[in-house]
Amino acid sequence: MYAKDKDGTVRSALVESTGAPIASQSGKYRAATEAGRVFAVANQAVVNITAGLAATYTGLALCNPVGSGKNFAILGLGVIAEIEVPTALCVMGIMTGGGIGAATSVITGRNRLSGGPASVAYVDSAVVFTEAPVLEQVFKTFHTGTVVEGEQDGFYVDLDGSIIITPGFHVSPYASAINDATFQFSWLWEEYTP
Repeated sequence: MYAKDKDGTVRSALVESTGAPIASQSGKYRAATEAGRVFAVANQAVVNITAGLAATYTGLALCNPVGSGKNFAILGLGVIAEIEVPTALCVMGIMTGGGIGAATSVITGRNRLSGGPASVAYVDSAVVFTEAPVLEQVFKTFHTGTVVEGEQDGFYVDLDGSIIITPGFHVSPYASAINDATFQFSWLWEEYTP
């Protein structure tokens, strides 16, 4: 039995002994990873994160350059507090926006396929956006009080492609308060031609 994948490539299809199709034999991003479309990036050390929806931003901005010809399906965000107690109580989330003309690629995104093609993304840990970002989603509050045993110091949000960043726009971690040398962030995304 044969079937076409979403790229139009004909592949053999697997079926159960009853004839029912087998939907997957692997992780949900395996096909996109094997096609060289999945990328990851992380701060290599703790960073300062800007408070609120500021246009002058520090953290880990994932920017899709104007004219890239690609869309970014955001698959996940990782956040970890590297110090025992953050420097300020803050809500963490995701913000998006445009105005990325000043962004450069300070950190290189890595293809999750060894030897796969390079990312078109600009990943910047300090950038000035010419448009104010918009808060999209919030996830967790980090407190400044005594650490409770068993309390999580980090988290990963599986966004499963629910945010699409088109050329000229960015997605960035959001914090409601400035935290100096506290957090590390990571992004997982798929680049595809719309």
